[in-house]
Amino acid sequence: MSEKNLLKEVKAGSYGAFTQIYNQYFELLYGFIFKLIRSHEFTSDIVQNTFIKVWINREKIDPEGAFKSWIFKTAKNELIDQIRIQMNNPLFDDYLKYSNDDTITTSSEHSIDFEQFKTALEKAKTKLSPRQKQVFELCKEEELPAKNVAQQLRISEQSVYNYLSQAIHLLKNELKHFLPFFFLC
Repeated sequence: MSEKNLLKEVKAGSYGAFTQIYNQYFELLYGFIFKLIRSHEFTSDIVQNTFIKVWINREKIDPEGAFKSWIFKTAKNELIDQIRIQMNNPLFDDYLKYSNDDTITTSSEHSIDFEQFKTALEKAKTKLSPRQKQVFELCKEEELPAKNVAQQLRISEQSVYNYLSQAIHLLKNELKHFLPFFFLC
């Protein structure tokens, strides 16, 4: 079946035709995005989100138009959206500060990948008490002042500092190999 006919069927709501389009374009989009960001995790998310948008907007597909250009543009826009989201992540900020610090040198075998750091951090946070985790996330990830955290959790400001100190101590022990850039506070 020609791509034009497949697109007509996708536009009409055919999931089978959509699956064929997916299979036809998945590797092309994956390669395109991966070359730009070199992250399998983000590439998979972006490609999946692109196909979700194709399905959601299937009624707008022009079978006579340049579908390949449209889907690649959709993927590129999704990539830009994801980069904006990551750039607003305070942990990513710390990672960039570390990565751009000329005084810190690492060999290629010790280079740190932000995805590895995030995965290790999430695993390490499971060792915190629920309150320590909550305080850490509010103070360090959401960048709320201790006073606001204290009000939100209905605890004293000193308790916030105590929980945060305990959390940082535990996380530093768990994330020793990431220590040069973790907690640049």
